[in-house]
Amino acid sequence: MSTAIIRVAKIKTQSAALSKTRHNYREMNTPNADPKRTATLNQELVNSEQKDYWSLAEQRIGEVVTRKVRADQVRAMEVLLTASPEAFKRDKQGQAADMRGSKWVESNLNFLKEKFGEKNLVSFTLHQDEKTPHIHAVVVPITKDSRLSADTLF
Repeated sequence: MSTAIIRVAKIKTQSAALSKTRHNYREMNTPNADPKRTATLNQELVNSEQKDYWSLAEQRIGEVVTRKVRADQVRAMEVLLTASPEAFKRDKQGQAADMRGSKWVESNLNFLKEKFGEKNLVSFTLHQDEKTPHIHAVVVPITKDSRLSADTLF
C-alpha cells in the first residue's frame, strides 16, 4: 500500500533560502541525483526564471505585509510532496514514469494554490532525477488578513 508524504520546513534566514535554492535548482552537488535526468526531467512550474527563494519571499512580503517583519520571523516554508516509491509506475529498469503534465503534479499544484494563495506560492519544482519523483514548493506564509505568520498557516 502506498503512502502520500508531505513535509514542511521553515526558511528563516537568507543563507537557508539560498542553500535550498541551490539544491533545488541543482546548482550544487547532489549525489543521489542523476545529472543525465536533471536537465530533461526536472521542471519548474512557477518560478520559471529560477530566482532565489529569499528574493522571492522578500518581494512577496513587500507587496502585502504592512507590519515590520522581525529578524527572526519565518519568511517562507518549503513544502515537499511525494509518495512512497510503489505509488509510481516504473519501467523494467525500475525508473519511475515521467510525471510532467500528470494529474498528480496538477493536483499538488492546485492544492497549494488553493490552500495558501496563488501569489504566495513562489516556487514549485518537480524533481525526477532521483529514485522517486517529488515536488519542492516554496510558500510565503501570508494570512488572509495580510500578516506574515507561519504559525497560523502551518
